[in-house]
Amino acid sequence: MERHAWRKVFAYTGLAVIGLALAYYATAVATSGIAAGNLGRQDAGRDLFTSGSAALLVGVAMMAVFGYLALRLAWVLKRRQPR
Repeated sequence: MERHAWRKVFAYTGLAVIGLALAYYATAVATSGIAAGNLGRQDAGRDLFTSGSAALLVGVAMMAVFGYLALRLAWVLKRRQPR
């Protein structure tokens, strides 16, 4: 039973890292949207900027939620172990 619980901690940590990578990628998408807007492609620029902003919010939220779940479960499992 303990082994399965620690696997959950590592799974949550992996999902938090994926959220961080998504947020990092989203900044590049949003920046390309700003550049496209400056180069005169208004429609593509707005779409890319909006998509980048939405992906940034999702990535940060994903990192926060799964990071919290990983830390909380690790703390509970550490307290449960005998010393």
